[in-house]
Amino acid sequence: MKRRIVGRILVASTITLFAVAIAAGQENIPGQKQFPILQDGFHFEPGTWTTYSILDKVKNETYKMKFSSLTRETIQGKPYSWLEIEIEMKDAPSVVTSILTEETGQGPGRIEKAIVQVRGMSAFTVPQKYLEGQDQAVAEFKPAHIVRKLENRKIALAGKTIDVLAVEAENDKGEKLTAQVSLQILPIALYEADTADMKMTALDFGGGAKTTIEGMPIPFALWIIEQVADALTKKK
Repeated sequence: MKRRIVGRILVASTITLFAVAIAAGQENIPGQKQFPILQDGFHFEPGTWTTYSILDKVKNETYKMKFSSLTRETIQGKPYSWLEIEIEMKDAPSVVTSILTEETGQGPGRIEKAIVQVRGMSAFTVPQKYLEGQDQAVAEFKPAHIVRKLENRKIALAGKTIDVLAVEAENDKGEKLTAQVSLQILPIALYEADTADMKMTALDFGGGAKTTIEGMPIPFALWIIEQVADALTKKK
């Protein structure tokens, strides 16, 4: 009888901890950032990667992003690609987001699956409700279309010479951006993009990209419980 009571207390405690974690805002998917892509400029080329330095003008902070195109799959006769985004911020563990997304002529489309891993923690699968609609919380691409082409020039990047085209673009909300496009820098094909909120500049690019997700991902709810339990352990 005593064991049953203790067991019920433990279960109730776990449920309570889960509720407290969500109420405290820990249900947000960590390490997610918005960034622009140009329509018709995205290339699902397996193995390609580019690293960017990104300035968040709103928060006045700089972070590093690596964007990779990994492998392809076919789902119900449609082409899908695994893409991976790694964010490195100062004084914080890096966060890797791996998504399986439909390939469209405008870039990444519907997201079929998503996995997130904060370095040093378990990887977790993202619940479906965070993959689309108003609750979408991962891989928030902001597609824009080119409205004006400016000039072509050559620049040096990571010991290589690349051709870039300066353009002006805007998204569906009328938000404007300037960019320098290069088909040598895949998969995004952007050397630089500058908006009212952020500026991203390529640092390096290449091939042979592979996933950096480690271990088997666990459900998101279990991941939250792990973080709460770990926090309580550290307080002791």
